[in-house]
Amino acid sequence: MILGIVGKAGSGKSYVSNILKDNFKNSIVIDVDRVGHYVLTLFNVKKQLVQIFGEKILDENEEINRKELGKIVFNDQEKMEKLNKIVHLEIYKEIEIKVKNYLKKYDIIALDAAMLFKIGLDKLCHKVVFVDAPDNIRFERLIQKRNIDEEKAKSMIEAQKNLKIDYYDKKIIANDNPEIIKEELKKLIKK
Repeated sequence: MILGIVGKAGSGKSYVSNILKDNFKNSIVIDVDRVGHYVLTLFNVKKQLVQIFGEKILDENEEINRKELGKIVFNDQEKMEKLNKIVHLEIYKEIEIKVKNYLKKYDIIALDAAMLFKIGLDKLCHKVVFVDAPDNIRFERLIQKRNIDEEKAKSMIEAQKNLKIDYYDKKIIANDNPEIIKEELKKLIKK
């Protein structure tokens, strides 16, 4: 089974993913953000991004400086779409390869992916879990667990204010009770 785990920043996707990995034998979690970081190291991706955004996005080692790139695209929808068009295609290809390989070894593959639908990874999933939490809890998690300053945490939450996740098979509120979450995941996997 391929399970998509989706939610807004700080909602608890990784928390739910870890509960899944720790409690279900023969399962693995693919961190799509990590794959996204890897994709930025690929020669063809770097080349395209430098052509569009200039060499100022490169660091002293000729690698993509994600912070610089973020400054350019964060408040510019058109530039963000250009970035996503290049990066999302490569992320999809990488995830598709990983899933094909992991299907030989694992019974449950979870894709921990904030951008599951935008990248099109939902097409690979049998079921989708929407992880949610109130904005104030998300704010605290972003500050405490991700070491993000308050201003950036506020802007991340604000940027996702209108993000609607309409399609999912199970909604989980990522509170601190792992037993309830484990039971919810069990029910979904048994279906």
